[in-house]
Amino acid sequence: MIQFLADNIDQLDLALDQLAVSDRNFDRFALVLVDNVVELTLHRYVQDKASENELWCKLGEPKHDPKTIEKALGQNFDTKVKGARKLGLLDEVHCESILNLHAFRNTSYHKGLRHEGILHSLAIFYFRNACVLLSEYEPRGWSWSSNDKISYRARKYLGEPQLGDHRKVYLSAYKRLDQVARSMDSSLKQDLAADMKSTIDMIDESIFFLANEGPEKKSRDAVIIDTQAWSFAFTDEAKEFAKARGCPAKTVGGFVEWISVNYEWPEKIDPIPRWRIRYDSLAQEVDEHKALKRYCDFMKQTEDIRSQIAESAAQLDGYIQQQIDIARGK
Repeated sequence: MIQFLADNIDQLDLALDQLAVSDRNFDRFALVLVDNVVELTLHRYVQDKASENELWCKLGEPKHDPKTIEKALGQNFDTKVKGARKLGLLDEVHCESILNLHAFRNTSYHKGLRHEGILHSLAIFYFRNACVLLSEYEPRGWSWSSNDKISYRARKYLGEPQLGDHRKVYLSAYKRLDQVARSMDSSLKQDLAADMKSTIDMIDESIFFLANEGPEKKSRDAVIIDTQAWSFAFTDEAKEFAKARGCPAKTVGGFVEWISVNYEWPEKIDPIPRWRIRYDSLAQEVDEHKALKRYCDFMKQTEDIRSQIAESAAQLDGYIQQQIDIARGK
């Protein structure tokens, strides 16, 4: 067990080295290191609870919900976090932040999204949440083996880990790691607010472009409906909807026009004014956990319409460039 915990400290110290560079590629690596420590610790915690259940079953009834443990021991990160929450490791606030931070790790590592304006602050915040997690986790035993190899990185915080009060030594190490992370330049709330504002401004400009630069002028509300209609029109759901309601349209344009009028769209009017109110709420937020939640909720809830507007703007830009080329005789 001491080897496992010392390896976690080794990884976190390595993550600090990456964060100190303040470069997005190093920040991404730090985020992956921290996420790995969090997932391994969550899994070990649930394993401990499973072992407790085995002992208690011999005496009668299991101490912890077997279904919660079974789900948490699977491959899904979300069920590990939620399982650990139910089993008493962390409160709801930290668990929700860890889930949101893990999502950034996935989009950064698997999808290659840069998150340039926020990645450094996110990685530091995840690091500090990992320190909270490790501080709350107390293993069932502090086993030590002569085969354990404690790295130099870990020894900087632990000294000779086979001697003394293990719990006290490790809590001191987590506190020191957190102190170093806290000393780094980070402005999570401001970075999240700036990124949200940039996102809103970009979509605002795209709506203006679609309303004013297309073959015909449109209202901003009409742009929102048309964007959703063209995105939805070629799906199986749209075809079933039209068939069930006897759509009379014979052309693609007629079909899109019909469905734009008859379908119940998620967004009916220009969302920018409402989005700016949400931005103001985030900009005024003082709690980092709440700020992260506000930001992530906004990004998740607006993802579809933002991508639809961006795609429509890209198509219109391509059409305009094509018309320019034709006019030039290309």
